[in-house]
Amino acid sequence: MKNIIITFLLFSLFCCQQKKTTINIKKTAIKKDKTEKLNKIFIAVNDTINSFFTNLKLDEMQYMPEMLYLGKKEQRTSVTFPTENEIEIAGFDIINSFSYRIKFEKGDSIFINTKNIVINELKKVNFPIFKVPNSTKTWSEINLGYLIYKQNLKNKAIIINNGKTFRRNTFDFEKIYLNSNSVLDSLKANNSISDEFYLTNKINRKLEFATNRLREAKNQKKTLNIDSLNIKLNDNELLNNQTYVNFLKTLIRYKYFNKDKNVSHSVQFDFINKEKTFLNESAKQILLDSYLKSIYFTEKQKFEKYVTKFNTINKSQELKNKWLSFIAKQKTDRKKLNVSNRNIGVLTNLVNDNQLTFEEVLSTHKGKVVLVDFWASWCVPCRKEIPFLNKLKSKFSNSEFKIIEISIDIDYSSWVRASKLENISNEEDSYIIANWKKSNLYKNFKINSIPRYLLFGKDGKIIDENAPRPSEVKLIELIKANI
Repeated sequence: MKNIIITFLLFSLFCCQQKKTTINIKKTAIKKDKTEKLNKIFIAVNDTINSFFTNLKLDEMQYMPEMLYLGKKEQRTSVTFPTENEIEIAGFDIINSFSYRIKFEKGDSIFINTKNIVINELKKVNFPIFKVPNSTKTWSEINLGYLIYKQNLKNKAIIINNGKTFRRNTFDFEKIYLNSNSVLDSLKANNSISDEFYLTNKINRKLEFATNRLREAKNQKKTLNIDSLNIKLNDNELLNNQTYVNFLKTLIRYKYFNKDKNVSHSVQFDFINKEKTFLNESAKQILLDSYLKSIYFTEKQKFEKYVTKFNTINKSQELKNKWLSFIAKQKTDRKKLNVSNRNIGVLTNLVNDNQLTFEEVLSTHKGKVVLVDFWASWCVPCRKEIPFLNKLKSKFSNSEFKIIEISIDIDYSSWVRASKLENISNEEDSYIIANWKKSNLYKNFKINSIPRYLLFGKDGKIIDENAPRPSEVKLIELIKANI
């Protein structure tokens, strides 16, 4: 069943080839003009949406996606955050078997609504619809997943059960593949997508279908004729295409590790490095680079050893520079989180890289009521409380009330990304703490779980070491009583 889910998530993002189907969609002119965009992205949901969750990928070396909650229930319907890169928005509904993955450029303003799709007589689903007025992409390009999902339901390529589980959902992967291709053909004939978008998606769906066939053959211990996949094995023009790289890595597992259920990325790295395979030198370099990235995420204790190996054998100066730059940044970040020349529990902020103890920070706000928020990028309840924290700031004067935010993240980059997304990266009293579990803060206040809030009085003494959450009215009353 796990393999079925993975397969669906791959193919619900659109496949390709053959049959032609008429899609009833408004003809959209292809935009060609492209102006310089600002280094930020704006995301908003329709104000009728109660709660909407999606995942964001903000940079290449991000292992876990950023969580974004918007809607009336979340006390936030929009967010603006700085970025110099493109971002990826991705989400899925496992019960109703749909997923989406869309890339947006810096400067885009993304407006999200939902469209109601009737699945059967007992079930409906709200599928997210994206509108980007300042994008060079057409509506159909941005919402291709929605169009294909509707076609898959219509043609019964996906059949959703009436219950609250995905286990009885059925998928006809050949139909899904053909439907995706048919939708692309129809949109192209209707001039609703550009030639580049059409060709790129045709190639990627073919690659995804081939990748899925390899996985199925490996899982079912079947022999598959590689030539039948009709994919060129050393296509230098596709080496910058991640979908093609994923196909090659899957082929490596099928051809050389067919009997092994689990093979670490470091083992595959060593095999490709030492053994003669079907890969030419260019493809080999790209795959080793991809394995190295996976080693960083899943075998971090081996990363330094393998990046040294890679830089020894790698012939691409561009790739070498990329990893040298990444390692230098990692060392700088680790140094900030492992301060050894000052008191344990040093706080660092993004505004000016000041390094202070908690006592030093607290003393600067003597005469004010101070709320201390302990949070982390991975903590869902913490992130959902931040909009309420921001509302608290507007309820009280800065001269009488202050909020200090302290992240306990162990990954500096994760904290930076989350801070930007939560619009607190420019706050002078937003910090990350070094040596967290060795700090006096951790020990003195027994902070074993987050979110956790400490409330201090004007004299700097603790009022409540387990204060109510910002979303609770009790906290407002407690602050008012002590101002």
